[in-house]
Amino acid sequence: MNRSVYWFCRLATLLVCLPIGGQAAAGPIVIDGQTSHQAGIVLATLQASRIARSIPALGMVLDPAPLLRLSGNLAKLKAQVTAAKAKAGLERQQMSQASSLFKHQTTSLANYQKAAEDLAANEALLKVAQAKRAAELAATQATWGPVMAGILRHDGAPLPQVVAGKAMLVSLSLRPGTALRTPPQQVEAEAAGTRLPLRLIGPVPGMLGRYPGQSFLYQAAVQPGVPVGTTVSASLPAGLERTGVRVPASAVVWQHGHALVFRADKGNRYEPVRIATDTRSGNGYFVTAKLAAGDRVAVRGGAILLGLLEHAPAHPDDD
Repeated sequence: MNRSVYWFCRLATLLVCLPIGGQAAAGPIVIDGQTSHQAGIVLATLQASRIARSIPALGMVLDPAPLLRLSGNLAKLKAQVTAAKAKAGLERQQMSQASSLFKHQTTSLANYQKAAEDLAANEALLKVAQAKRAAELAATQATWGPVMAGILRHDGAPLPQVVAGKAMLVSLSLRPGTALRTPPQQVEAEAAGTRLPLRLIGPVPGMLGRYPGQSFLYQAAVQPGVPVGTTVSASLPAGLERTGVRVPASAVVWQHGHALVFRADKGNRYEPVRIATDTRSGNGYFVTAKLAAGDRVAVRGGAILLGLLEHAPAHPDDD
């Protein structure tokens, strides 16, 4: 005989039920401790937990080459602006000297005009260099966001770490129709089976991840086995934390489409408690009502208890 069937029949002969009736029985089951142990009923104590509503995000490990080329180009343009400023400054000094000499009639008009022309030409070159750098920075901000544009402007972190092969860039984006006012500063992500702690760089205006929605740029330490192009997934918190308990999936049984767990009370009483299962949490569910930290629930043997519950004799007053 099947072990579960055997123990169901054995327990049924020992069952003592409080008044129960209807399709979804709600009264506790009472069985002696020895029989409960022999039937393989195992209890676990629920622990307090906190969880926040989250939004799924999907992205990838980015190839840093385009960003590093952009950084090099901006550095080149910055050098051109610096050189043009120095040249223009020198020409201003020469123009000042030429003006003084011409005023005291110790230089010719031609020399004076030449100094003025040289100054005008170098100031024009300075404006062109500044305009090119401003345009490149504007394009950078439109693509990578203002935070990364600032990093590129000053060659700040994590660029040196990326160049040294110690850091990598990771994109994350949300599904269309979802958004975060403030992205989390730190995220626990997963890539190729590897836990990947991420630190926020900043929001990105355009699509940068796998979803065509709001995008964010993160950085992470380089991980072995996580190359460029690896898909990265994460759940981004999107609200205040709620307090509840985590209920193992093994504790949940189903009765007429509703999830039940059996909570153990004093005197070997097992009370069926209907719970909501709309919030997954690891290998189980996050529950905020009807159960509390410290409650003991059956994580093994719930099917036997459910069978006893459903075959309990009806109360005489029930129709």
